[in-house]
Amino acid sequence: MHSATTKQHSIDYMNRNFKKYTKYKDLPISDKCCDKLKKEPLRKKAKELGLECSILGILASESYQREKDWLEYGCNVFHERKENQSRPLSFWTEKDIDEYIKIHNVKISQLYQMGYSRNGCMYCGFGVQMESGKNRFQKLSETHPVQYSYFIENFGNLVLQFDVQIA
Repeated sequence: MHSATTKQHSIDYMNRNFKKYTKYKDLPISDKCCDKLKKEPLRKKAKELGLECSILGILASESYQREKDWLEYGCNVFHERKENQSRPLSFWTEKDIDEYIKIHNVKISQLYQMGYSRNGCMYCGFGVQMESGKNRFQKLSETHPVQYSYFIENFGNLVLQFDVQIA
């Protein structure tokens, strides 16, 4: 089930930037998944730790919207939105992060050595059509065959409606 606001924002965005994707607007896509699996746990952990904000590791360079948001609000967004946020990496580049990892010997997820460039929800299809080379679902079939089988059984028909390669 869609929230009306999210659906309208998506439609407006698609009409402005990606008209070819408007044919997908009636497929069952929702913001509820991200809320339940990502945003709620972040808020809960921030509260549990006594923090007055969520600390997010997002980069302004990841999307036009994130760049615009950073230019408007900066790294710390307090009392401007529903939830307070601190985004200390906003102005970092991928090169900055790679350098920091190397200098400080930071342990990173093995997923990056498996060819993934992100490590969000393994079944999230947001932006998959923009990936070059093997997409995340094709990589999933190789790196996590059990989870891939579950995905195909439960979501394969839905994803095929998006004209996305899943095998």
